[in-house]
Amino acid sequence: MATLVFFLTFIAIIVFTIQIIIKLFKHKSIKNSLRLLIIIIAAYSLLWIFFYFNSAEIIVPLGTDVCFDDWCATITKAEQVKILRDEKPNGQFIILHIRMSNHARGIAQKPSEPRVHIVDGLGHSFSISETGQKALENSIGKQLPLDEKLELHQSLETQLVFDIPSDIKTANGLIEEGPFITKLLLQDNKEVFELHY
Repeated sequence: MATLVFFLTFIAIIVFTIQIIIKLFKHKSIKNSLRLLIIIIAAYSLLWIFFYFNSAEIIVPLGTDVCFDDWCATITKAEQVKILRDEKPNGQFIILHIRMSNHARGIAQKPSEPRVHIVDGLGHSFSISETGQKALENSIGKQLPLDEKLELHQSLETQLVFDIPSDIKTANGLIEEGPFITKLLLQDNKEVFELHY
């Protein structure tokens, strides 16, 4: 539903923008078209704000698949390590064990820009630590990327390293997928994993 509303709004914006350009070239008044364009953008913006502030985080157990169409992923384990090889964290290293799976009926799957974050109680989001990830891979071997292509019904596992402040004792793991434009979709409830480490 959110995707449909977004695309209808996007198409309407394109149509009215083209209409305004054509009118400008023909030296016609763009007042009505511009007013409708502003109304559409304002209405969608207000709707987006409403959904954003009414969306919630739903805690799901570790091992629960969070799916984006037929590509699914889950956090199976979170562990804290004090040091990785010779690399020390700025705060604390948290390693998330991720399982990715293809739930499609007949085709291989490759997700679009998948990402995992650790989010603290104040809403601060932390991305993968490049130095921590490199140290982990130097220790146990190269880890699969999140966007690894999955064959039909295939499941693969990987590990991701995060460096988060040492005073964060509880946090949630968030899995997302899709390009930046998906941020413009009407926000829905998000499934997050309560991390214990």
